[in-house]
Amino acid sequence: MDISRMANVASVNQTNLTKSSEHRTMDKSSTLASEHTDSFIKSQKAFTPAYTKSSAKKQNSDNNLLQREDSEDKVGAIKQSEGKGKAELMVEGVQHIIRAMFVKQGEVLSGNVPSVGAKLYAEELLGQLRKLYGNSEADENDPAYWQPEPTAERLILFFECVSIDDDKTTMLDRSFSGAFKETEELFGGRGRLPIESYETKALIQEKYFNAKAAV
Repeated sequence: MDISRMANVASVNQTNLTKSSEHRTMDKSSTLASEHTDSFIKSQKAFTPAYTKSSAKKQNSDNNLLQREDSEDKVGAIKQSEGKGKAELMVEGVQHIIRAMFVKQGEVLSGNVPSVGAKLYAEELLGQLRKLYGNSEADENDPAYWQPEPTAERLILFFECVSIDDDKTTMLDRSFSGAFKETEELFGGRGRLPIESYETKALIQEKYFNAKAAV
C-alpha cells in the first residue's frame, strides 16, 4: 500500500473541511478513498434532503443539478491545488488521514457524531487503511480499538509508512497538529474530545516526536 500516494491524492480531492450536518452532507470533491463515494452518498436518502423527494421528475432534476455541482467542485479542487508544492499537498493529505482516525475515535468513545459528512469521509479513509492494520470495520466500532495505547501505535505505524523527500518529522508534526485541531473544532472546540484522544496525543508526542528529536 502506497500511503504517501493516498495522502497526496487526499490533499487534492479534499478542498474544504467537512461541513456541519446542517449543511451539505459531504464535500463532493472528497473522493480519496473511493471513486464511488459520492454516488454512495447520493443513494442514501436519509443523508441528503435533496434526495427525499419521491417524484422521479424531481429526482432527475436534482441529479442534473448535482452533476453540474460535481464539475464545479472538481474544477475548484484543481485550481486550489495549483501553485502548491508536493510537500504542502502531502501535509494536507496526511492531515486528512490523521483527522479521520481522531474523528472515529471521538465518535466511538463519546457517542457523538461531529457531522454526517465528517463521519462518512473518516470511514472511507479508514477503509483504505484496514489492510495496513489488519482490522475489520467492526473493530473500528469497538471502544477497545480506540484506547490511547493501540491508537497511538497505529498512528506511529502510519507515520513510518509515509515517504517524503523533505523533512519528514516536521511535515508529520504539522499534519498531526493541524489534524488534531480540526478534530477538536468538529466536536465543538478545545477540550471537547474524549480524554482518550488527549492521552493519545500525549503518547504520540512522547513516543514519536520527542523520540525523533532526541536522536
